[in-house]
Amino acid sequence: RFLEGNGMEKNFVNKHICLKKEISIMRFMFPAGFIFMFEYVMKNYMDRTLAPGIQHTLAKGRIILKKHYNKGSAGNFLSSRPGCIRRIHAAALAAVSAGLLWMLPKKHAALAKTGLSFLAGGGLSNLHDRLRHGHVIDYVSFGFGPQRFRRLVFNLADLFIFAGIFLCTAQVFVKEEQ
Repeated sequence: RFLEGNGMEKNFVNKHICLKKEISIMRFMFPAGFIFMFEYVMKNYMDRTLAPGIQHTLAKGRIILKKHYNKGSAGNFLSSRPGCIRRIHAAALAAVSAGLLWMLPKKHAALAKTGLSFLAGGGLSNLHDRLRHGHVIDYVSFGFGPQRFRRLVFNLADLFIFAGIFLCTAQVFVKEEQ
C-alpha cells in the first residue's frame, strides 16, 4: 500500500524490468568473455609446456596434443599474407560483434545470440593471438578418422567458432513463439 500512492511502485517496476534486460544481455555476453579468457590461459599453457614436434596422447590416442603455429586461416590458407589475414579476421570479428549487439535486445533468437557469442569469443581469442604473436596457437588434433581429418590441428576457440556457426544456422530452422 505504501508504494501505490507515491509513484514508487512504477519506478520499482521499471527498475526491475531494466534489471531483467541487463541480466538477459549479460547471459549472452558472458560466454564470449569466458571463451576468450579460458583460451588465453589454455594457449599460454600449451605454448609453454608443449615442445615442438612432441605429441601427447589422451583417450587411448583419440585426442592428440601438439603445438602448431598457424600463420594463415584454416589449413594455413593465406599464410604468406599475414597482414591480409589480420584485416580479414578483424573485419569478420567486427561484423560478428555488431550482429551480436544488434541481436541482444531482441526478445527471441536465443540460438543465434548464443552462436554469435561463441563466434565472438573464439574469434577474439584467435585475433588476439594473431596480433600478439603473428600466428594462432593450435594444440589439439584427433587420432581417428580419415587421414585428412587427422592432419588438422586446432584450438578450443576454433571449436566454439564451429559451434557458433552451427547454432546460428540452427536458428533459421527453429520457430520460436512470438
